[in-house]
Amino acid sequence: MKFDRSKGDDVKKLIGDVQLEHAGAYLSCDSAYLFQSDSVEAFGHVYIRQGDTLHLHGDYLNYSATTKLAAFRRNVKLEDKETTLTTNILDYDLDKDIGFYRTIGNILIDDNHLSSKRGTFYSKQNLFYFHDSVVVTSPDYVIYSDTMKYHTESEVTTFFGPTEIISDSNYIYCEKGWYDMKNDISRFSGNAMLKSSKQEIKGDSLYYDRKLGVGEAYSHVVFYDSTQKLILKGNYGHFQENPEKSMLTDSALFIQILSKKDSLFLHADTLRSKLDSTNKYKIISAYHHVKLFSKNLQGLCDSLAYSFADSVIMFYGEPYIWSDAHQLSAEFIELYTHMSQPDRLEMYKGSFIISKEDSLYFNQIKGKNMTGYFRDGEIYKFNISGNGQSIYFPKDEEKTIGVNFAESSDIILLLKNKKINEIKFLKQPDMKLLPKDKITLDNIKLEGFVWKIQERPKSVKDIFR
Repeated sequence: MKFDRSKGDDVKKLIGDVQLEHAGAYLSCDSAYLFQSDSVEAFGHVYIRQGDTLHLHGDYLNYSATTKLAAFRRNVKLEDKETTLTTNILDYDLDKDIGFYRTIGNILIDDNHLSSKRGTFYSKQNLFYFHDSVVVTSPDYVIYSDTMKYHTESEVTTFFGPTEIISDSNYIYCEKGWYDMKNDISRFSGNAMLKSSKQEIKGDSLYYDRKLGVGEAYSHVVFYDSTQKLILKGNYGHFQENPEKSMLTDSALFIQILSKKDSLFLHADTLRSKLDSTNKYKIISAYHHVKLFSKNLQGLCDSLAYSFADSVIMFYGEPYIWSDAHQLSAEFIELYTHMSQPDRLEMYKGSFIISKEDSLYFNQIKGKNMTGYFRDGEIYKFNISGNGQSIYFPKDEEKTIGVNFAESSDIILLLKNKKINEIKFLKQPDMKLLPKDKITLDNIKLEGFVWKIQERPKSVKDIFR
């Protein structure tokens, strides 16, 4: 021990295997200045032990016995039963068991490495608060965040501010949330997004179980499939990564991008998406109160299935489709598409075509089965097979001259400029023409006639009516 007046009166310099104790905290170092004001400057292999769990190391220490504040500098290391922290500047309050670092800090917890420019450690609560350029690296993912809280015992990380989680299988973004590293479950909010190689999921809030590969999304949910150019929307969604499938409900909306100028919009109570048996193509199913809208085609039914393997949309449960001025209905309808555009329409059992001639009269064709053909998004021909019946109102100089009734098992209907242009009967028809003065409301409708024009969606908003 030496006295050094250059440091002040009664300043003692302790040299060689220095060991000090204060209020249950033990200090050891190579050398130290002991000041009369009950403060200590320690040099070389500085080590403080408090209890059985807290260990502090560094090259230099300034400790105040009055405030119990230990200011460590250079090669600082903090160890407790769960965590190892390394940094160059650490101030630790031994009375409150709180540590502060203001330079880059690195924390090692099992296989996880955390770093940030600033941080605070609450030893009694086993809590870390990280600020500024926070990075968490694990064998399975990397987290980048602005502000983060971490509980060392539960291994739950809480995010405050823009956060990214990047792994080989997906990318996650949020501005608030938590991640349970021990159980691999998480909850994200604030522009939350989960993105994989094939799809992107957004919502006000996302729940995700990484081990099971399943999750839930809440409020303003959007599922985007880049490979099929599909968008699914709703206010509640459930998704599974393997095998890939999802479900949306509560204002559920399906959008398929057909071209730069047109998209198909479909609403139902519930939408489901899954891969077919080949694991390559999607099948979209819509359940109850289905309505769809595009520029060239509108429709409604009880349920619907869209297979992307053969590009066919299947309508079930009293389906009605409108194309231009024509209403189409049957017990079951299949719409085949090519390059995202309508190509062929198959109608089975009780097929019916109606187009309005004027305020009172409707041109009608009825048959067992029908096939409609599209050209440039518009129907130009129908083949009617089995029990064909028609009511047609011929005109003379734009004036209706009467009503024509005809029956034939097979009929071809040709359209021009979106109107019926020609009716061909492949087998000799039974025909009857009534003059206009013989037309009554009782003889101008075929059996099963239903005109549902008021339910036809005229805009995207209408599919929610």
